[in-house]
Amino acid sequence: MGKKTWRCSLVCLSLGLLSVIVGIVMIPLLRIYIQNMIAKEVTLEEGTFVYRAWKEPPFPIYFEFYFFDVMNPEEVSKMNKKIAVIQRGPYTYRLISIKDNVTFNANGTVSYREPDTYVFDRSRSVGPESDTFTTVNIILLTMFNTIRFEYEFIKVMTELLADSVDDNKLFIRLSVHDLLWGYNDTILHKVNEVLHELDIPFDDQFGFFYKLNNTDDGVWTVDSGKRGIASNFDIRFWNGISKLNYWSTNESNMINGTDGNLFHPFIKKTDHPPFFFSELCRSMTVDFQRESTVRGIDTYRFAHPRDIFDSPEHNPANAGFCTPRDSCLPSGLYNISVCRKGSPFSVSMPHFLYADENVIKGVDGMSPDVSLHETYMDVMQNIGCVLRTERKYQINILIRNNPSFEIVKSIPDVYFPVFWFNESTMITDDWTDFIKSSYQTPVNIASDIPYVSIAIGVLVTLISSISVYRQRRKSKVKIHENQDVSPSENTSLLTN
Repeated sequence: MGKKTWRCSLVCLSLGLLSVIVGIVMIPLLRIYIQNMIAKEVTLEEGTFVYRAWKEPPFPIYFEFYFFDVMNPEEVSKMNKKIAVIQRGPYTYRLISIKDNVTFNANGTVSYREPDTYVFDRSRSVGPESDTFTTVNIILLTMFNTIRFEYEFIKVMTELLADSVDDNKLFIRLSVHDLLWGYNDTILHKVNEVLHELDIPFDDQFGFFYKLNNTDDGVWTVDSGKRGIASNFDIRFWNGISKLNYWSTNESNMINGTDGNLFHPFIKKTDHPPFFFSELCRSMTVDFQRESTVRGIDTYRFAHPRDIFDSPEHNPANAGFCTPRDSCLPSGLYNISVCRKGSPFSVSMPHFLYADENVIKGVDGMSPDVSLHETYMDVMQNIGCVLRTERKYQINILIRNNPSFEIVKSIPDVYFPVFWFNESTMITDDWTDFIKSSYQTPVNIASDIPYVSIAIGVLVTLISSISVYRQRRKSKVKIHENQDVSPSENTSLLTN
């Protein structure tokens, strides 16, 4: 019985040690296996999970618009009071975006177009698109800004043109639909009348999204991931170009990263993934902020760094976005006039979050709040899929003091917030179940197997070691007892 127990203990001890060794060896091997398995599914190839989600995004995408309504237009115009605004919104549109004309290229890239359709969602809005508010006269300010360095004669003619129309005021009332999708501007109409006589085509409508509904912004070419997952979904070309020509440095003109809806798999906390936002004419980065959870799925939260729109004085990397190079905006503002036909527009975080204090105080009604106005993305680390995102940006226009024009000659320079928007998306319940059952649960189980093997091995080794130790101790005790028995005692017993 003792020998059997001894052998059993030795066998268990060996198996325990083997289990520990197997578990340790399995850790890197399983990691490689999981990576290879996921790499196949995140390749842009017909039939893969990511391709289906990429071609026709399964998560609803919403654009929420918040407009700033001027409360004291007469006091500003006649008494030079500071502009006071109140936020109106949200006015929400559902974005339907399905990739079209998808072409798989021989070099491992994929080309496509992506028409965008915006559908107003009244149930998610505070009112109808016909709601009106008071805002600045964007066409008038753009015209003043465009000719500020021209001859005095041209300035006089411009003011005469402005005086000849009814809407020659600094502030006008527009509806939500007008400002976004276009309205007939009286100044542009006057210009159109003149140019029409010269057979020069001219559009007398203006809107921030004018002619952008049911259209695409060109041909995109992205990396499919077949040449390596590190470059998955990276943009190679946009309308045939790999970099822009708006900015003064090569770095600023680069089209870097993805479109912000997908990132390469196995993203790390130390990564600073870039994405290209064509509407803002530049690439931007996000930094790891914290671990997060979206509907029970573990994610990494990435957010814009505080200095994303800082002046070169605080963030030298932004020097290339100054146009011209010696004309930089205050911190927190990014000049997009160069890619918006000279209109004096700038971009910031909502309510001038992280902007220079003087910019924030330039208009009454600003209440920057990180929890409300920060851009962030919750990314599933293994797959690189963005499960929840809120991209928030504000469009501003510069009201520039100009003594040549009566309307603005007494007003100090101020950056007026026209509106801000939140492009948001959230994974749906059915896709949550799919990702959990197909990826998160199997990956978690597979990842735990080596550690379970190690734990069982350690436990078996420990128990077996104790058993072996006890068996050896019992053997030593028996040997010692046998050595202590004297010959006389044995003889006496035999005699009797």
